[in-house]
Order: sequence, then structure tokens, then C-alpha cells
Amino acid sequence: MNSATINNAYVNYKSDITRYLSHIVKQPQDAEDLTQECFIRLMNVHADIPEDRLLYYLKKIAYNLALDTFRKRTRTMKRDSRLDVPTYHYDISELEITESVNDLFSVVSNTEHRKILELRVIHGYSIRETAQLVNRSEGMIKSSVFHAVNRIRAKVIS
Repeated sequence: MNSATINNAYVNYKSDITRYLSHIVKQPQDAEDLTQECFIRLMNVHADIPEDRLLYYLKKIAYNLALDTFRKRTRTMKRDSRLDVPTYHYDISELEITESVNDLFSVVSNTEHRKILELRVIHGYSIRETAQLVNRSEGMIKSSVFHAVNRIRAKVIS
């Protein structure tokens, strides 16, 4: 594309593209930055785009840029959340941890709920695996864990 066409496109469509991006990204500064990037990408296009298709083409570039931004943020958030993994102090013995967990589980009076909670929390079985082990439905497993956790919360908080 030649510079006159790009200048005309910038004058004619900058506000439309910025508004379009504002609806997608919800941050005015991000919308402005992406609008600039959109027109930079337009400058690198070697094909001639008909005038009646230019706004559509710019919106497509803008949408893809916004999508890339969301993906990048998601990857960054996932990476950062992995960095926030809690660290455990090794001065607490395995026996103390086991006793603390057993104390919490002893609050749950229903033995079936306690067994299901142990399978899920201590042994790490999935809901489906736990349901197969105790020969119950997945819904019943979810319900049992919910009630057991609420029972523990009620005893620990009060």
C-alpha cells in the first residue's frame, strides 16, 4: 500500500478502529496501542485492498491483535500463578501434618463422607474415580465432599 492510502485510512478509520477495540479490550489505553499496531500492520501489507473493504480489513487486523493480547495475558497469568505456588516448611514433620489432617477429618461424623473426602483430598482420586471406588454416582461424591467441607469449616471457624 502507498503512504497516501495509509494516511487516508488513518484519518478516516482511526476513531472507528479505536472504538471497536475499546468494546473488545475495555481499556482505553490498550485500545489506543492496538489501534496504532493495527495501522503499522496495514503499512506492511503488500497487496492493494479496495477502499470499500478497508474498514473490514482493519477490523479483522484489530480483532486478531486483541485476541493475541488476551492470549498473551492468559499465558502470563498462568505462568505467574505457577510462580505463586506456596512453599512448605520442611521443619514440620510428616507426622504432624498427618495428625492435623486427621483432626480435621474427625470433625466429619458421617463415615461415608469422611471416606470420600479422604479419597479425594489425601489420595488425590478424581470425582469419577472416587465414584467408581465407592460405587456411588458422581453427583453423590460432589455432594458428600461439599457437606464434609462445610462441616469442617463450621467447626474450624466457630
